Amino acid sequence: MDYTTLAALKSFGNFDTSHDDELLAALISAASRMIDNHTGRKFGAEAETSHTFARSRHWDPFDGDTLLLDEDLADEPSFITGSPTVTYLPSEPPYWGIVLTEGIWTDPTVVTGYWAYSKQAPPDVELACLRLAKWGYELKNTTRGDAVVVTTQGAVLLPAALPADVVAMLAPYRRVKMALPR
Repeated sequence: MDYTTLAALKSFGNFDTSHDDELLAALISAASRMIDNHTGRKFGAEAETSHTFARSRHWDPFDGDTLLLDEDLADEPSFITGSPTVTYLPSEPPYWGIVLTEGIWTDPTVVTGYWAYSKQAPPDVELACLRLAKWGYELKNTTRGDAVVVTTQGAVLLPAALPADVVAMLAPYRRVKMALPR
């Protein structure tokens, strides 16, 4: 899912013609994936999907009633195998854990929901996407070695480092990953 639209980028970047629309659309997609990679999160889900959790791998070793999620959950799920009564961690989305309050966990447990930080990108993530896409477009005319490259297959390759302002915008969204004992 892309975090902004072509119309928003054209307005943000003062692009008046449709001459580079295909390139701009590719840059929006590339910028959205760069944000995902930088933060370790997805910021939009168009539809619900299911994730399956095996008891041996995804439960909190200190509290067996807590299912630790492998990705953010943007809203309360529409389905959990066995329909147990649960609460969520934290109390507001995005959720990273589901706590069993009544019933039992099945093994495996299937959870169906919107697997993302939010159903739509937050405004500052959209701004970061606009900024990255415009930055990528501007780099196509540079003579430095960090220029954008568009391959003959249409893939957009961007420089390794993100602009400092974009890094600052995305800093609050970086996901911290912790390893659990096996």
